[in-house]
Amino acid sequence: MKKIKYYVFLLGLMMVIMASSCKKFLEEKANASMVVPRTLEDLQRILDNAQSMNAGLSSMSEAASDNYMLTETQFNSLQEVYRRNYIWDNDEYYYNNDWAKGYTVVYNSNLVIDLLKKIGRTADNAQQYDQVLGSALFFRASQYLNLLWTYAKAYNESTADADLGIVLRESADFNKKSVRSSVKQCYERVEADLLQAAELLPNKTIHVNRPTKSSVYGMLARYFLSKRSYVMVGQYSRLYLENRSELIDFNDDKQVNQNATYPFEKFNKEIDFYQELSVNYLAVSRAFVDPTVYNSYAGNDLRKVLYFKNNGAGIINFKGNYNPAEGLFAGIATDEVMLMQAESLVRSGQVKDGIALLNKLLSTRYKSGSFQPYEVSDPKSALELLLNERRKELLFRGLRWMDIKRLNLEERNISIVRSVAGQVYTLKPNENRFALPLPYDVILETGMPQNPK
Repeated sequence: MKKIKYYVFLLGLMMVIMASSCKKFLEEKANASMVVPRTLEDLQRILDNAQSMNAGLSSMSEAASDNYMLTETQFNSLQEVYRRNYIWDNDEYYYNNDWAKGYTVVYNSNLVIDLLKKIGRTADNAQQYDQVLGSALFFRASQYLNLLWTYAKAYNESTADADLGIVLRESADFNKKSVRSSVKQCYERVEADLLQAAELLPNKTIHVNRPTKSSVYGMLARYFLSKRSYVMVGQYSRLYLENRSELIDFNDDKQVNQNATYPFEKFNKEIDFYQELSVNYLAVSRAFVDPTVYNSYAGNDLRKVLYFKNNGAGIINFKGNYNPAEGLFAGIATDEVMLMQAESLVRSGQVKDGIALLNKLLSTRYKSGSFQPYEVSDPKSALELLLNERRKELLFRGLRWMDIKRLNLEERNISIVRSVAGQVYTLKPNENRFALPLPYDVILETGMPQNPK
């Protein structure tokens, strides 16, 4: 117990938590089989702890992006750490934080991978062994990717070797020193984990909290999108769509409850793999959507009704979450993958096919009989249309920050502007501050370099 206590303590880089509190937490949450896991069933139970494994993606970047705004009253009501994150000046914050949550998942994944080596793969356990190993690799890779999007610069081929990435923890040895690898090394690790997971995972599982092959294909499409490797985006989004292509019809009251506070079911048919953003930095109740974004939806676009509650005076709440609660869905879903495939097609010159795929998606989002399919032949116009629809479809899924960073490398010149109590704050394209700062206690304890401002 004591060893595991300090392992979690250090691996998550939670250096300032009191040992007694950690012990109490472990005693409340763990049972005997989880303290000393010995079987494949024990390891699967570690990965099936959805509150730990599926619900801890960082929301820091979503809270720092441009889909929402705060009134002065709302801003002043926040804790200082959240106020400072809102204006991109959050360089001194401590445990508990999104970095720690991410590395808890990495720790659990590494623990499973290490213990699998002791169990060994046999002819009798091969199927279960592969699923457990593939799942652990997938969870680790998805967290690494999310942490990279939050705490590192966008992937740039010319600077990735030198740019500071995150900490790669490859084993359950807490004695190994924490160091920051380069962005390139981190991306290579994510890709290797996902490719191995794709070979191991089954086509179907008993629940969307567990990843499948299609989950890996969707995550690989995301991975290559953030690298701006659009041909590879097309390859993996196509593999996903060969297995999963069902969409929710927003007109169907059996699939969508328009009168509910949150209209969508938690595990609806578009979801392939379920993950949530942490609500540390951005709870739905504090997500007041930028009116400019809200006004970009056409009157007959059902997303304007299902995604938002307009309270008047420019106060617009987001409710279009694929989770009927405050936890924001950030997993792999078919609508996102379809948009990635469409973007890849348009960027490769297959404009007609890309717009046709977009029209297929939008036909399920508009009032029946009201949608007029887009007819666009110019590649530049088609790409602008797709990027605009991507933003409108995928609000508050933890994707916008990455999109701004990758698109600014293509000279899109997206700035974010905040106004608080008459003072204007601006985050300009490609600023260092797009790599959010690591927790201050982690920097003090490890001696790792902080992200430059």
